[in-house]
Amino acid sequence: MSKLIGGIILFVIFIASIYCAFYFEESFRRLIRHLYITFTNGKISFFSPKKDIRFASWGYVVSFGLFVVALCFLFYRQPNKQRFINVALAMFLFVASVLIQSYSGSLFKLIECTACNDGTRKLYFNEINYDPIFISSLIVAIIPFVITEIRKSIKLKF
Repeated sequence: MSKLIGGIILFVIFIASIYCAFYFEESFRRLIRHLYITFTNGKISFFSPKKDIRFASWGYVVSFGLFVVALCFLFYRQPNKQRFINVALAMFLFVASVLIQSYSGSLFKLIECTACNDGTRKLYFNEINYDPIFISSLIVAIIPFVITEIRKSIKLKF
């Protein structure tokens, strides 16, 4: 019965995280666009067509849901001190991954522009692949929890 309740709780967490992903996706997109502009000192600018309707993508929503469920499962199995260390390290790795990918992506967008006016480039909102940035950052962020779980299982074997 305990596993059934745990499964139901994880399912509810998955649904709630999907809802949160829908809510926060546009904020993440704005953050990435801001980083692109900042890292290039304003040499990249963004514009959208008059009628631009965007919805949260399937990859973004499901990856965030799976990340939160995996994080809750791994978080529950770790001691309190290790939880704090892993959460701090995961947040650092997520932010560092987003910053590194935004920096390199913004530079590549400027490099591939051969006919730019004064070295500036205008991009549509959808010319950036937001999902790979987000998904790969989530994968990098969960690494500390996975490493701790692997260490724990190796210690139990010996």
